[in-house]
Amino acid sequence: MSYSDEFYISLIGEVFDGYSVSTFKGRDVFVKHINLRDQKYLNAYYERYKDLAISKGIDCEEERSAYVKDEGLWEESDDIKIVSLENETKNLQKTKKSLFLPSKREALQKTINEKLLELYKLKNQKAEVVGLTAEAYANRRSADEMLRFCFFKDLKFEENLHTEDEFGELESDEIAELNIRLGAVTDKMSEDNIKYAVLKPFFSMYLANCENPRDFYGKAIIDLSVYQMKTVMYGRVFHSIFQYTDDVPDNIKEDPDKLMAFSENQRNKDSNNGGIKDDADASAVFGATKEDMKMVAQDSNSTSLSEATKEAGGKLDMKQMMRLAGHDV
Repeated sequence: MSYSDEFYISLIGEVFDGYSVSTFKGRDVFVKHINLRDQKYLNAYYERYKDLAISKGIDCEEERSAYVKDEGLWEESDDIKIVSLENETKNLQKTKKSLFLPSKREALQKTINEKLLELYKLKNQKAEVVGLTAEAYANRRSADEMLRFCFFKDLKFEENLHTEDEFGELESDEIAELNIRLGAVTDKMSEDNIKYAVLKPFFSMYLANCENPRDFYGKAIIDLSVYQMKTVMYGRVFHSIFQYTDDVPDNIKEDPDKLMAFSENQRNKDSNNGGIKDDADASAVFGATKEDMKMVAQDSNSTSLSEATKEAGGKLDMKQMMRLAGHDV
């Protein structure tokens, strides 16, 4: 989903700042964008409470899983299905990245969404059967600590909005409000939004500078926020595509998924497999919709169908046709 230029300018401004401004109980508060050091702290916090839970007699997930299987409450086949769905969705996501035609990507995304929903339901069923584990307890505590840790009273990040004791005394509706505020920031700073922002015209002057993150931000990489790292990472990716990919259609230059799919397609095809033209100069690509063809039509490397037919002795078999359409067969 694409937003206004003002939205993306605001997003990049917050990325550069390393924080977002929010409100809580009528006052401005500052939401820090976490970096690698912060992640290390939060991971250590998780491990501390996992160990504490185990010391208090709470079983770890592996032990509880073994117990519910022994009791016949959960089947090994269900675990195998979870792993299978996880692998399947990962592979489908990789496949989607290599698809150039929008209709193919949309159809595949529908399948991915169905698989993710099935996976979500299955994991929830297991969580209900397994019950409280040391990992679940630690996850809950570390999620609360992240919520407390990210909110500050000052721009120097010297004073958190709440101490640990103060946070522990907050009402459930106050916790919910903080979660909503933090969720709004993480939604705005999503990977998709960052990709779109980097491709906006206002950011084009920065693309070449993304090659050196230290010079770009003026600080050590270890101090960069996750969002700052993602911004320069995608800046480098797209700068490289524009440098080394010929004839990028204008209508996809601000669409990250289409741009990356086009670049991948260009790398994978030989010099003649961009598409097929018949004698009337009408392009034809197997499986393409009218919308797809509008995009493919901008590729100037299409092969003449009549020329290919002559070279093949007057007749093309299915494999030859598929090769012309860019399929490796």
